[in-house]
Order: sequence, then C-alpha cells, then structure tokens
Amino acid sequence: MTEPVNEPSEGPDRRLTWARRLVWVVLLVGIVAFLVKGANNPPDPFLVPEETGAEAASEPPSGGAEEPAASSTTTASTAPAPAVANDPPATPATGPEPPRGPTPSTTSVVVGPAPTPVPPATSPAAPSRRPLPGFDEVAFRISGSPGVTNGVALLADDGASRRQGLMDQTDLRGYDAMVFRFPSPTEGSFFMRNTLIPLSIAFFDASGRFVSSADMEPCPDEVEDCPTYGPDGPYVHAIEVAQGDLGRLGIGPGSVLSFP
Repeated sequence: MTEPVNEPSEGPDRRLTWARRLVWVVLLVGIVAFLVKGANNPPDPFLVPEETGAEAASEPPSGGAEEPAASSTTTASTAPAPAVANDPPATPATGPEPPRGPTPSTTSVVVGPAPTPVPPATSPAAPSRRPLPGFDEVAFRISGSPGVTNGVALLADDGASRRQGLMDQTDLRGYDAMVFRFPSPTEGSFFMRNTLIPLSIAFFDASGRFVSSADMEPCPDEVEDCPTYGPDGPYVHAIEVAQGDLGRLGIGPGSVLSFP
C-alpha cells in the first residue's frame, strides 16, 4: 500500500517561477520583433557586413549622391569612383578624336630604282623578212670576244640553192645573212656572177670555228672570167652578208658558229 503524494500548495515560489517565464517570453518576442521589423523600422532592412579598409575608402562623401550597395566581390581597384552631385561634369579632352581600329604600322618601305635588265644576246635589227623560193631559213649564233649575236639567215643546203645563192637579188630580203651548208668539209671557191650587191663571206670548219673571210665584188654576166674567192682551209659552212657586216655580227678570227 503506497502513501498518497501530497500536492504542493500554490505559494510565493510558484508565482516567482511564472514571473520569470513571462519575462523570458516577452524578451523572446521583442528579439523576434527586432529581427523581423528592424531596430528603427526601415523600409528595407539588411545586415551590413563589416567594412574593410578598401570598402570604407570607396564610400561617397557626405552630401554626395547615394550609390547602390556594392557586391561583396567588388574590389577597390575595379570599382569606379562615385559621382558627386555638386561636382561639375568632367570636361572632355580637347583635340581630334584618335582614329579607331588597328594602329598603322610605322615601318616604311623604301622603293629603290628598278634594276637595269640584263640585255639578251644581241641580234641586228632587220626589216620584215621576205622568204626566197627554194630556200629554207635557219637561226644561227655567233660567239666570240665581243659577246654573242643571234641571227636568222636564208639556208642554201642543196646543190640548186647553193648554185643560185644571192644571184639577181638587190638585198638580203630582210635576213641577216645567207648560210651555205655542205654535207662534208670542202675547199670550193665562190664567184659573184650575176650578183648585184657586194658581199662579204666567212668560212667555218666542221667544229664551227672561223677559218677565213673575204670581201667579194659583183661580176656582170658579160665578164667572161669572174674572180673566185676561196677559204684558207676546209669548211662546212659559209656565211654571206652585206659587204662590211661581218664585224657587226661578231664574225672574225676566234669566233664560233652554231645553230641553236
């Protein structure tokens, strides 16, 4: 059998306990109201973080225009200086606006005189050529101490054309010369029967080297014995030109004839 527990009667200690509880309730309600409504009831309360030295330096002076709150990631080096309401607007720098776009290079290009072209192998100037029936034409080259001369000649390379040569012609028909080609070395002589213009002739051996030369005068048909002009040795090619033109073509001792 247990003894009944006597309930404590309501006394001063019980009232003190309720008073303390009431004080704590009021205090908690006040703290909650402070946090919800704000200490001074501002329209948009927020907690201001502790200012650093850089942030404090960036605050506008008293009386300046209010700036919006800066982000916590903004640093003093990137934040623009706050505008001051009472300051006059900044005066733009005078002078023309610099051109936009890439800065042109200052490298200068010095244009020198055009190089003098190296002249090609010379060739005597000639009027338009008039082919001669029964004759071919051939390009030739004379190499020697004066240099290289290129030319174009009528070609007599068979018996009929070699016998005719420049008979009855009043000029070289616009060619530089007439070349006589023989199938093998020979020492045959030339004569000037029925040839109307004075000529010079040069003989070249099988290797193209100069053998000798001579000036030839026209021989009318009524003359019975025309003089003949022969070489100083065997030759394979003979070149006839207008009298005195051998030097102009570079033909002389030491010269070499070739056909490019």
